[in-house]
Amino acid sequence: MLTLLASLTMASAAEPAVDTPAAEPSQVEVGDALPGDALAQSTETAPTPTPSTTQPVKARPYLMEVNVRGRYLGVPASLFDIWYYNEADDGGTHLPRPQARAWSVGLEYVVKNDTQNGVFYFDYVGNLMEGGYWDDREDPPDYFDGDYVVPDRLSMLTLGADYYYEIHATQWLSFMFGAGLGVAVVTGNLQKWDGDDGVPSYEIYAQRPDEPDDVIAIPKVLPVIDINAAIKFDINHRANIRLEGGFHNLLYTGAAVGIIF
Repeated sequence: MLTLLASLTMASAAEPAVDTPAAEPSQVEVGDALPGDALAQSTETAPTPTPSTTQPVKARPYLMEVNVRGRYLGVPASLFDIWYYNEADDGGTHLPRPQARAWSVGLEYVVKNDTQNGVFYFDYVGNLMEGGYWDDREDPPDYFDGDYVVPDRLSMLTLGADYYYEIHATQWLSFMFGAGLGVAVVTGNLQKWDGDDGVPSYEIYAQRPDEPDDVIAIPKVLPVIDINAAIKFDINHRANIRLEGGFHNLLYTGAAVGIIF
């Protein structure tokens, strides 16, 4: 028995060793690094950004406009009818009374936000009234004692400031209401011819048109009162058109056009 065990043990020792296949390398060993490792490496190598020293550009809290405006001014004839005769009086034979009219052209500089407008203006007011017969009403009527009045280079230079409140109906249409004050320098005067010994003043004027009897005194400096209402059209926040009316020492209607920046 011992002899058989010894023989088996020697046979096992004499058998050649069987090679065990080597373990295949894992994908981690031969492949790229894991995404987490790449992110870690990127984080470790990325440079730290330098804080910017440039100050941000702030939007301007207001807009500005430069406008050109024109106006037609006057006094309603019905208002003068209270104090002076007209062509309908004396059985329709009275001389026509002149119409008090004027024109103006001016420049505006505007500072504005969404609803408030500050307008600084300069304009020239030129006379459109012609010479004519002014006969004041009296009782009993006397249709021949009036004055013949002729403007002589009459005009005004005005400087002032207005405030407008703006109500937006749409993005391109708004309504404006405002008022302001100014000062006017008057140039020229009003020349006057009087009647003489029953001869009406209009006949005296026809005889000597270059020789007035007097000059009607007009103050050389006048206050200007502005009351304004307007409809404004906005053109893409780059330009505007304004249609307006109101009071500028005379009743007026007019328009303005300009640029926005």
